[in-house]
Amino acid sequence: MTAQDKELEQLHDTIVSDVNSLVEKYMDIVGWDVPEYDEVEAKQRIIAIIKKTINKIEEDN
Repeated sequence: MTAQDKELEQLHDTIVSDVNSLVEKYMDIVGWDVPEYDEVEAKQRIIAIIKKTINKIEEDN
């Protein structure tokens, strides 16, 4: 196992937590701005935006 592998393994849980926090951050914003929002739909759309962004990052490399 390389030093990079070890570092990424240590960061795994932090990355997962950060992504979950990102989704929750934008769920909160939508909830503040649109009190009658559809939580399930909002979460799906936020996740779709994140996935699209990740795909774009992958394409650019």
